[in-house]
Amino acid sequence: MPPQPDSQPFHGFCIAAPHSGGGKTTVALALMRALRRRGLAVQGFKCGPDYIDPSFHRQATGRPSLNIDTWMMSREGVRSVWQRHAATADAGICEGVMGLFDSRTPGDLSGSTADCAHALGLPVILVVPAKGMAASISALVSGYARYHSGIRIAGVIANRIGSAAHGKILADALQRDHLPPLLGAIPHHAEWSLGSRQLGLVPAEETTCGDDWYDALAEAAEQWIDIDALLECTRIPRPEPVPAAAPSRSGPRKRLAVARDRAFCFYYDDNLSNLEHLGWDIIPFSPLHDTGLPEQADAVYLGGGYPETFARELSANTAMHRALQCHADAGREIFAECGGYMYLCRTLVTPDGQEWPMSGILDATARMGGSLRSLGYREVSIPGTPPLGLGPTTLRGHEFHWSSIEHHRDYPPLYTWTGRDGAACRDGVSFGNIRAGYIHLYWAQPLPAPVVPTRTPGRIILLNGASSAGKTTLARALRRLSTRPVMTFSIDDFLPSCGASDSTLTGTLDSTGLPLVEAYHAALAAAAGAGACVIADHVIGENRAWLDDLRSRLPGIPLFPVRVHCDRATLIRRETARTDRPPDLAHALRQMDTIHSGIPYCAAVDTTSSTPDICARQLLHLLHLLSAHTEP
Repeated sequence: MPPQPDSQPFHGFCIAAPHSGGGKTTVALALMRALRRRGLAVQGFKCGPDYIDPSFHRQATGRPSLNIDTWMMSREGVRSVWQRHAATADAGICEGVMGLFDSRTPGDLSGSTADCAHALGLPVILVVPAKGMAASISALVSGYARYHSGIRIAGVIANRIGSAAHGKILADALQRDHLPPLLGAIPHHAEWSLGSRQLGLVPAEETTCGDDWYDALAEAAEQWIDIDALLECTRIPRPEPVPAAAPSRSGPRKRLAVARDRAFCFYYDDNLSNLEHLGWDIIPFSPLHDTGLPEQADAVYLGGGYPETFARELSANTAMHRALQCHADAGREIFAECGGYMYLCRTLVTPDGQEWPMSGILDATARMGGSLRSLGYREVSIPGTPPLGLGPTTLRGHEFHWSSIEHHRDYPPLYTWTGRDGAACRDGVSFGNIRAGYIHLYWAQPLPAPVVPTRTPGRIILLNGASSAGKTTLARALRRLSTRPVMTFSIDDFLPSCGASDSTLTGTLDSTGLPLVEAYHAALAAAAGAGACVIADHVIGENRAWLDDLRSRLPGIPLFPVRVHCDRATLIRRETARTDRPPDLAHALRQMDTIHSGIPYCAAVDTTSSTPDICARQLLHLLHLLSAHTEP
């Protein structure tokens, strides 16, 4: 019986780390099992195109775990998967991929843990491998907490600590620096480690991890993690339940034989659910152990996995080879991905040079290599009919393999895609009723529609402060770190337009009488009115009427006044060291004493000891919280 929306609170969060191998999976499994033992229905999710970690999630929670990936399925697709599956649980735990901000391309967070957390509004629990670390944990956590204004680090779990005293040092460091709290500190235990091979962890089905192992993890979580505090800081609104969709295909249903055993276990659960929605009944079978296909199978789906690990058993099951050949000879469809593609070949050559006969559906040889052959996201175009009655001819997916396949005859490609160098790549096989390729395709969510450029709302960040307070360097850092394009307008840049020799605004106004401030304000208003995010480097506090003039030009445009200041000694040092203009210490000190009077600020930045980048990140985070608009 799924939990009722109002019966108890809902909790949702992402488990992330600075890098791969930091302990995300172990911590995620420990928390999943611990919450399940507390009586909560726990729904697991995995960021990225990973088939193996979800197999452990399933065993820890008793529920299938779903992949979410903002590049493969779009942010809306991620929200749809989350809503459909988290709504029936009490807690949704999303295990991240790689490091928190690692993505397909630097500068674009698509496909990252951070983008999934941002799309879903989930707090992040940062797992820090803390062996040999003390106060440095503050520097690391501070960087992650302030790197992106849309990501909230709710707490930290230190992994692989040396002792309880070590954990206290880490907790005290975070508390002293006013950073997210240490929610747990877990010692290293070799028995908690999971085995791995070339594509990641060894799948759960091949390990000896039984209920006792998961329960031991849960007991460790109860001992070393403040789970009550974790639940409190990850309480979020429960997703609204989604009505079940009606089948999209009318008429009689078809039978799809899906290879499911230790050799073939790489499938997206949402893909299989989508096939059921399209009118397929999923019938599992084992190429390792069965001697025939399920009765009256209309098509066969051979997913990825580890045929090279089970080459001896697959080769020996000649009855299954004959069954597949009869199925193909009868004109029935076979669709194979990666490991399944290798199984369709005539021969599989393992790293030791041993040749193993496979099904022989394709006149080809698969060879396992000693290193990675291909890795990355792909967007493919299918020139012919898509496999299994799928509608789209453009799909996204992921490729990750150590093997290569040599065709001994010409086969038409299944799809084409564009490499990073812009070259067109043709890959796979589409020959009669046989379709196969290396790329693991995702089709459960439609691809995002092409982006139509729209004008984003304009806004003005008004930096006010004395000369040498740090406005200009802060403005440059804001522009560099902003997640959207920014225009910077400095009042000092307008002074030469008046032809005066004075280097101060008040001096230029006194000597020329020109409407310099009004012209500057008009330029700010025009840029923001056209949709720009504008950073104004100003001394607007010199005259209160100037603020009234600027506001009068900004109907409907948000204005965020920011106090920029430093201590007196720092201002004196900066002003006297200036080389861009003659120093004017008396002018700067006068401004320091008067320029902030009567200005209704929304934020303040002290540049005395913090770097411009740190100040900029703090300000961007605060402005994101203050504004309903897109952060600058």
